[in-house]
Amino acid sequence: MEGIRSASLLLLLTILSGCSRKSSADELTKELQTVKSWAATAHLVGDTWIRGDVPTAYAKRTLSTTQKELQKEKDNLSQKAPPQSRAMLVAQLQHIQATVEQMSKAVEQKDSKTMNQQIQELSAQEQSISTLAKTAGVQP
Repeated sequence: MEGIRSASLLLLLTILSGCSRKSSADELTKELQTVKSWAATAHLVGDTWIRGDVPTAYAKRTLSTTQKELQKEKDNLSQKAPPQSRAMLVAQLQHIQATVEQMSKAVEQKDSKTMNQQIQELSAQEQSISTLAKTAGVQP
């Protein structure tokens, strides 16, 4: 009876640890999807601002919100990302934040040329986050 109980406990712990890893991967996937969504938001607002389809005040407010949300995601990823990919993911997120900050400055200075450059940079960073996510073993 004791052997069966020990085997059952071992089986339960194995199943739970598998669920925990899957749950962690699911959480990381969700975080990375959120990062990509905020990057896409910044990209879209930058494009529409250049075309004059959104007012400057809206672009400023949206980019400011994006920066705040990206900071939250960076904090979350600092805790949830697997140790082997954490530094790379956080560094990439810092680059995205810096790009969004430059986009905000471009809006304030009404500098379409700089905005175009930052949008191109943001596109490359969006690709990088996808590649890093695959390296980390998740799909955003």
